[in-house]
Amino acid sequence: VNHVTCALCDMVCTSVSSLKAHIRFRHCDERPFHCHLCDRGFKNAYDLHKHVETHNDSDAYSCDVEGCGFTSWTLRNLRQHYKRV
Repeated sequence: VNHVTCALCDMVCTSVSSLKAHIRFRHCDERPFHCHLCDRGFKNAYDLHKHVETHNDSDAYSCDVEGCGFTSWTLRNLRQHYKRV
């Protein structure tokens, strides 16, 4: 098995590609994915997508339990709400 060690923090990765990903997310401040609504930058497309959901004028997701009234901009938060309540 090939192991590659990060020179910046001694983390051991199993491949060069995973080392590159590690360096990009842990040691690099570059944020090439920009929000077209507010110009905030993100390290990956997924984080940008989740951020763009917060620009909705109204809450996109709401609890369907009668009398609850919980609303959220993201489906993930609604699912967490269902687990908690």
